[in-house]
Amino acid sequence: MSEKQNIPIGNRLIWALSVAMAATCLFLPPAPAVEKLETWEKLDKKLKTEVYQLNVAIKIRLRGGLYAHLTDKSPKYGFAVFGTSTDDKGFRVVGSGSSFPIQTSLNDRSYFLTNRHVVDSGEGLGGECERFFAALRLHANQTAGFQDPESRYKELLNIINLSQKKDMNIAEKITYQTTVDAIWDTYENLLSVKADPTRAQFTKYLSQAGVDVETGYFLHSAGPVSQQPLQAQLFKVASRDNDPDLAILWVANPAIPKLEIDPVEPTEGQEIQVIGYPLASDQIDFDSGSYYAPTFSTGRISRVAPHLLQVDAPVSIGNSGGPVVSQRGKVIGVIVRRASVQQKLGTAVIQTELPNFGGAITISSVKSFAPGLFK
Repeated sequence: MSEKQNIPIGNRLIWALSVAMAATCLFLPPAPAVEKLETWEKLDKKLKTEVYQLNVAIKIRLRGGLYAHLTDKSPKYGFAVFGTSTDDKGFRVVGSGSSFPIQTSLNDRSYFLTNRHVVDSGEGLGGECERFFAALRLHANQTAGFQDPESRYKELLNIINLSQKKDMNIAEKITYQTTVDAIWDTYENLLSVKADPTRAQFTKYLSQAGVDVETGYFLHSAGPVSQQPLQAQLFKVASRDNDPDLAILWVANPAIPKLEIDPVEPTEGQEIQVIGYPLASDQIDFDSGSYYAPTFSTGRISRVAPHLLQVDAPVSIGNSGGPVVSQRGKVIGVIVRRASVQQKLGTAVIQTELPNFGGAITISSVKSFAPGLFK
């Protein structure tokens, strides 16, 4: 009789089960290692170089080889006035926020997350420039008299360029202010959406002005301002109001160190950090103009919603687009807004910000926004 047959029946069953379980274990994949939590001090040293300040800048070209740039505000409306020159003075920063490279399923480039409202910060000034020069073209036609409209247009440009003069005399100041107010009157009365609902007239005179607004996205890593920024291109931006307030930029270099997405779902009460470039930091640091350095704000998740994380870490202007990271050093959200309340003081309505009441877009929303990047 074999050794196996000498084993009592009850023990045989236990023996058989043990052998089966042992054989099964040989084919099971190893359990995933649970990553330990790091100290914030250790994580900050690593993450400091992986979160960038995003500067949004524009360059405005006009027909005839001219470049336009903001020089003043009109007396009557407080609208923008744009001077011109033949010199290309480069891009001018019109908005800023935070951004960070994120690990994706593609390795052809490096992809950076930020907010739509950050990358769109140049649209306001660019649109105002279009309105100004379309109205300027129409105003030149209306006031040319027996003069050639093109000559009148150049004459008006010279008057507007008085805004770049340090000391205008009284006559120049009156002529300048009257002219820029008349240009904006022309827009309001003849080319605005109310006056020109089909935008046919506006499009006609905008075409004559030949306004071309180029937007540049410049990513600055921590370090001296003398270091060359990364110039990014727009990959995807939210197109509808009900889309998450997200935008994705890309740069050609695929080897940039990237932040990873945390596979562990965030929970209420979890300790986190918000990393970014709040403008408030520059107000208290007199040397901030010589270098870029992110700010780290520690807090907790106070609420988890399907598409939003509520955090109590300090959030202010400039933090938009920055990451919310777990103590594993991985991303669990993208800062998008801070809460505010309205208070009435007489007839005035005062908007008061709540800096410790911020919102972040969840990673699941990020993945849904660009599924091709997060397969």
